[in-house]
Amino acid sequence: MIDNHTYQQLLPLACEWAKQQEEFILARGSPLAPRGASDARQIGVQDPSRVRVLVVDRIPMPENEALAEASRRAQIITDSSRGVAIGYGIILRADSWGNRELLLHQLVHVAQCERSGGLESFVEEYLGDRKASAKFTVGSLEEEARRVAREICAAEPVAK
Repeated sequence: MIDNHTYQQLLPLACEWAKQQEEFILARGSPLAPRGASDARQIGVQDPSRVRVLVVDRIPMPENEALAEASRRAQIITDSSRGVAIGYGIILRADSWGNRELLLHQLVHVAQCERSGGLESFVEEYLGDRKASAKFTVGSLEEEARRVAREICAAEPVAK
């Protein structure tokens, strides 16, 4: 559990780290393929053309050790994380590339970020939502991303 004092100290660091990561992804990532752009519009992303996807061997942890440790303890980013959305940037682990449900999940976070008014406000909202959940569990934003991704995949006809 992360106490309120530590949370308040780490929040500005988390916002700065997120900003740097988004800039990195936007500079090096690839635009969504046509199906991904269509999925983004269906989910409610206002500007799918701004989304970039970067495929990596592992999801990067913050360089600040206190922030990295808090991220691991709260299970926001761990060694087993397969993807993360940071503003209009999405990072996917290479061994999960092609997992549509994972991409859909991340696109929901992009739409949530747009709805919140931008990256910094989304980071604050997302972390506040997680902090308000019992033992820093998933929270309502994460639950929405999981639900929407599952529903879209379940509604798709099975190939014969």
